[in-house]
Amino acid sequence: MRAPSVTITEVGSNARDLLALRYEWHDVSATDTQFDERFHEWWRSERHHRRATVALTSEERPVGMANALIYSRMPSPGRPPARRVHAANVFLSPEFRRQGIAAALMSERVEHARAEGMVRVVLAPSEMSKPLYRFLGFRVADDLLRLDLT
Repeated sequence: MRAPSVTITEVGSNARDLLALRYEWHDVSATDTQFDERFHEWWRSERHHRRATVALTSEERPVGMANALIYSRMPSPGRPPARRVHAANVFLSPEFRRQGIAAALMSERVEHARAEGMVRVVLAPSEMSKPLYRFLGFRVADDLLRLDLT
């Protein structure tokens, strides 16, 4: 499913669209140059094991994003290597919500995982996003535990 008004594209070395959406997500209009540099440094160090996509309007305005961290399972004797994806940071500009764009962004992540032979996609959904993920075939996982350290 892809909304006709946007194009979904892979983020390369230049993460300026992700940065713009991160500012919008946190409702910050002023540019924080220290944050800009921290964000770009994070992307430079992380992008080799992450995949991110953005939704762009025909005017190339970024209006949505999805990020995925790729995990490789530790090798075990007698088991094939396996990788999984932790999807996160799915965000849409408010005026572009409920138009199928989030589904298109996540479908892109899922299809990439399938094409790469990964075994699982996991995520921690917000209450608002749970219907979308159920629609895409995600189910509740009973095999995870968590410990909050802060």
